[in-house]
Amino acid sequence: MEIFTDELILRTVTESDIDEIVRMWNYPNEETLENAYQALEYMQQTHKKNRPKAICHLCLAIFHKKEPKRIIGWCGLDGEAENGKTVLFYCIDKELRNRGYATQCVKELLKYAFVDMEYDVVYGGCEKENHESYRVMQKAGMIQKNFYKNGDSIFYIDKEAYAHHLTSS
Repeated sequence: MEIFTDELILRTVTESDIDEIVRMWNYPNEETLENAYQALEYMQQTHKKNRPKAICHLCLAIFHKKEPKRIIGWCGLDGEAENGKTVLFYCIDKELRNRGYATQCVKELLKYAFVDMEYDVVYGGCEKENHESYRVMQKAGMIQKNFYKNGDSIFYIDKEAYAHHLTSS
């Protein structure tokens, strides 16, 4: 699977990306090649389970078009993280944050969820101190719904709000 934005390529990883998987997950986990292969297998297996209105787990590596072999982050949709919810996630390398990459990813993930996978609602969240992620979700049209017990924000967007956001942007 590949999704293209103005600057990025979001795609499933393959065995040819194994060294990049190790590099990206090395800190703080001291990732081994064996663990990277297990992660690759997990991602491939869960991708096969994804169906319209039923995403198990979709994890896409983020590549910049200028460096299409170097992973700069991860994003996706997780249907297993919270019972009854599909939650979007993203993480960009620290040195590449605040360049609009996360916003590009979130917009494409929402498009995929609502258009291709026929979802009715998608959730997201961020730590209360993470003002940048808060702003990313707002830019994508997501609405803060509530808070987790620890004070972290819970966001959501339904297909009606998504369609409205597209026409008003």
